[in-house]
Amino acid sequence: MSGTGAPGSRRVPAPDVARGLMLWVIAVANVTVWLWDAGPLGGLRDRPLGTGASTAAWTADDAVNLALSALVDGRGFPLFSFLVGYGVGQLAAREAARGADPATVRSVLLRRYAWLAPIGAAHAVLLFPGDIVTAYAVGGVLLALLAHDSTRLLLALAGAGTVLTALYGAASAVAVDGRTAFPGLHAPTAAEHLAATVAEGLGVVAYAPLQLLGLLPMMLLGLALSRTRVLERPGPHRRAILLVAAVSVGAGLLTGTGTGLFTAGRTDPAPGPLALLTAADAVTGAAQGIAYALLIALVCDRVLHGAPAGPAHPVLWALQALGRRSLSGYLAQSVLFTVLMPPWALGLGEDLGPVDALLVGTSVWLLTLLAAVLLERRGRPGPAETLHRRLHLGRRVGS
Repeated sequence: MSGTGAPGSRRVPAPDVARGLMLWVIAVANVTVWLWDAGPLGGLRDRPLGTGASTAAWTADDAVNLALSALVDGRGFPLFSFLVGYGVGQLAAREAARGADPATVRSVLLRRYAWLAPIGAAHAVLLFPGDIVTAYAVGGVLLALLAHDSTRLLLALAGAGTVLTALYGAASAVAVDGRTAFPGLHAPTAAEHLAATVAEGLGVVAYAPLQLLGLLPMMLLGLALSRTRVLERPGPHRRAILLVAAVSVGAGLLTGTGTGLFTAGRTDPAPGPLALLTAADAVTGAAQGIAYALLIALVCDRVLHGAPAGPAHPVLWALQALGRRSLSGYLAQSVLFTVLMPPWALGLGEDLGPVDALLVGTSVWLLTLLAAVLLERRGRPGPAETLHRRLHLGRRVGS
């Protein structure tokens, strides 16, 4: 999931800082899937419903549902998808700068992203059926084949694919029926948990190409924009970035507030309008997530002036450390949730409302952040990154 540096330069901080921060978004979004006996799960994206339907007063749970729907839900994975595509473009440019011909560049990209697939599949089958790495692997392979096509074609495909993103979002409204996405995560014993997770995970792996359809437009856009080096050099694009961010974040907040009011129990739209709302939120939420990356690039450029973050900027440095180990950080979340949440483990997933779930998700993310900082201090990569490099580079791990 981590990207590569720009050709002929140090690794730029903005993509890593964005990945590190978005892992928090993913943690607080994914924690809801692990909840059991938490009341009605009729909220969008497995979020527990608020209490608005039964009381006139707003509660902290209602406020959290509203805020996360407007700022977090459906924003993290599109941003990661954008960064995956951007990373494909960075790696292609780096290899070309070394003198590699297009066929060699394509081979490097295919090998790199194809070897993500078994890591994602193992994650889905053994830990978390909601895996996204497998879909990114399939997407990376597809982008490897498109790496030398024209920017105009990439943008046209991304625009056309937005329709699929909207349909994917509309389908999420149809799926709101009060049931959790992966009931195997709530099995009472470890053996039942593993058996169900294997079955559910295999289904998700088989479903990865379809899952990719909702994420591919952002990956294509990332590949196209990597050619502008907007994350490495955002300064010349500052006015355009601020305009795009204002429109994207504004639209995302509008649709996200609509879905948040539903999840907080304040509105109860008919299925048709709800599907239209979630379709719009899928598109505007993706744009909002990408806007986050562009704004982070501006912040890094202003504070760090294009250099990697160091201990003098501890927040950016810590986020950068986690972003450099984003695959390990993502997989570690599943390990920690498996220890903390199921009935057969520590059982923290029982009867958690939105506020408590937010605290658990944030705590899990903070643990991965701490681990990344410790590895950064020792100059060591994440274990998943080491495994991935060994798989696709063989013994050339240090290359």
